[in-house]
Amino acid sequence: MAVAVQKEKLDKIIARIEEDAKAEVERILKDARTKAEEIRKEAEIKARARREEIVSRGRREAEQERARIVANAKLRARKALLDAKEEVIREAFTRAEKALAEVAKGERYPEILKRLILEAIETIGGDVEVVAREEDKKILSRSFLQEVAREAKVKVTLADDTISSIGGVVVRSRDGRTEVDNTFETRLERIKGELRSSVARVLFK
Repeated sequence: MAVAVQKEKLDKIIARIEEDAKAEVERILKDARTKAEEIRKEAEIKARARREEIVSRGRREAEQERARIVANAKLRARKALLDAKEEVIREAFTRAEKALAEVAKGERYPEILKRLILEAIETIGGDVEVVAREEDKKILSRSFLQEVAREAKVKVTLADDTISSIGGVVVRSRDGRTEVDNTFETRLERIKGELRSSVARVLFK
């Protein structure tokens, strides 16, 4: 009888332990599920934030790339326009040189030579010698130079050496220290800077 009572008590103790263990397991599982859900939600929030960050960065990078491409395109277009303008301006000056070469063949050329010599004499301020093209020596005759000398009130002679030019003269002092290049090319070159803006305004207004 006593053994049976003891066995019954032991069974109750075991049952109680099993119930407590089961309850503890349920509690642990519930806590674990709660914790897992919290981790999952936190992970989703982080993933969403990360995705938005990546998308935002992608948008910024895409916008930066677009801006870079547009800026480069504008620079290339501007350079192409400037190159085209420069080419047209160069062509305009090339035509100007050709026109001046035609002037050197015209009736007004002797008077132009006279004016160029007188202008150079004003700069030099004394006796001069004129260096001309070989083909212009027939224009710069003794009588021609004497007329220039009378007007300028200095001595004017023709140099033995010649120049290669489309027209005009080089005038130098008798001692050779001062020289004025009044060839057509040099005069055109001197005023190129001033004319460039004027030509550009006419061509590209």
